[in-house]
Amino acid sequence: MKVDKKQFFLIFFFSLAISAQAPSVRIIFENNKIVLIEDFWVKESGFYLAMDELSGKLKLTPVFSKDEQWLFVKIHNQLVTVDLKKNKAVIGEIPISFNGVIKENGKWYISEDFLPQVYARQGVKIAIEKPILNHNAELSSFPEKFKKDLIDVIVIDPGHGGINFGANTTSGWREKDLTLKLALKLGSRLRGAKGLNVYLTREDDRHLSLEERSDFANRVGADLFISLHINGFSSETVRGFETYFLSLKASDEESRRLAMLENLEFSGLNGNQNQPVNGGFSELELILGDMAQNQHLSESEAFAKTIQNHLGQIMEIPNRGVKQAPFKVLMGANMPAVLVEVGYLTNPDDLHNITDPKVQDKIVYALATSVLEWKKLKTKQLGMKESYDTKGTGK
Repeated sequence: MKVDKKQFFLIFFFSLAISAQAPSVRIIFENNKIVLIEDFWVKESGFYLAMDELSGKLKLTPVFSKDEQWLFVKIHNQLVTVDLKKNKAVIGEIPISFNGVIKENGKWYISEDFLPQVYARQGVKIAIEKPILNHNAELSSFPEKFKKDLIDVIVIDPGHGGINFGANTTSGWREKDLTLKLALKLGSRLRGAKGLNVYLTREDDRHLSLEERSDFANRVGADLFISLHINGFSSETVRGFETYFLSLKASDEESRRLAMLENLEFSGLNGNQNQPVNGGFSELELILGDMAQNQHLSESEAFAKTIQNHLGQIMEIPNRGVKQAPFKVLMGANMPAVLVEVGYLTNPDDLHNITDPKVQDKIVYALATSVLEWKKLKTKQLGMKESYDTKGTGK
């Protein structure tokens, strides 16, 4: 079917409007075909798309020379020769200019401006639609009170571990395993960004007390602390994701109960969750912990909103919003700190989402983007220049 120019751009802008629902680069052809590329890097010079994914989805035939100086790509019987050292390409005898090729973690990625030029030589028009990360006015402004330090060190805390399973299901899924998987992916993603040192409180299945987690973050001089969790409830109808920051007063009774359960380090779900929960620390501990976080309260709240906003763009489960609760793991942290619950393990739909590797990659993408954009916002607030360099959703 022939598509005129007006129809082509209508298709383009329609897809642009829904792009926030999935962090992927979209290649849009004139015949209505849309190809999603989920594995990409974002550099200051633009987006770079994974060659292996392009090869599979666009039927390209890439061949690298043994010395990795040349790349030969066959597209619809047309050979493109790419000089990987000089970032130059030739189609037949016609040179093309593009941003080049990069290699990250043993994989090759090519700049977004390569494909439109190659296809144009064959009379095919395509548009490259990149994910847009929107922020509302509330998130665009930095809090008035904030620590006058750059964001260089990130600590990721996979909830639970060892003898403490966290939420679990009769089918064998355990919160401690899933939070570790998310944390390892997030750590790998952020380590690919410039200017960040990333630490995990645990990188294997071990038990750590709540105090040990925040103490570790303080010891390495963390600028942000992110504790990852997956919720559970006695009723399987409850579902959704939420992000918390510290407060002695919980947003609601459910938030208070959740904090108390986490503070007591409950191992798994049992009948006790339907009974009153009295705490897990003394009033003095609450006051001291609140004092430690008080100077970071504004930043913690704003960062929690940033995370919730990004998760809301990619999650297909209810958005339960940003909440406050007296989580002990956040109390000793001497930096902006948040606790993220990415869903309910006890809800069948949430469980299906959380255990899907593709959804996990989207969650990691949202969290990594939140960190990098927060870093960028703070750097700008301090009057310094920031570079933006991060990994896409991965596969």
